[in-house]
Amino acid sequence: MAKGGARPGAGRPVGSTTLPKLRDQLTDAQVNTLVKTAVEKAEAGDSILLKFMLEQIYGKAPQPLTGDKDNPVWLAGVEITVRKK
Repeated sequence: MAKGGARPGAGRPVGSTTLPKLRDQLTDAQVNTLVKTAVEKAEAGDSILLKFMLEQIYGKAPQPLTGDKDNPVWLAGVEITVRKK
């Protein structure tokens, strides 16, 4: 075999870096109950639990790219590549 060549089976196993997600462990009924409970807790003032649980189920909210009024953020030179599988 030549130096630097790929070997069959070499490299990181597929899925080894994927972390388990809470939403994959819950049924739809459990998610609905959890959302109702989170809303009740939020109304009672427990915003930390609400934020954590909703981020686990729906993912984190996208953060907009903004600057201050005198120095706005500009995106330049962005290239988008589409690959067909």
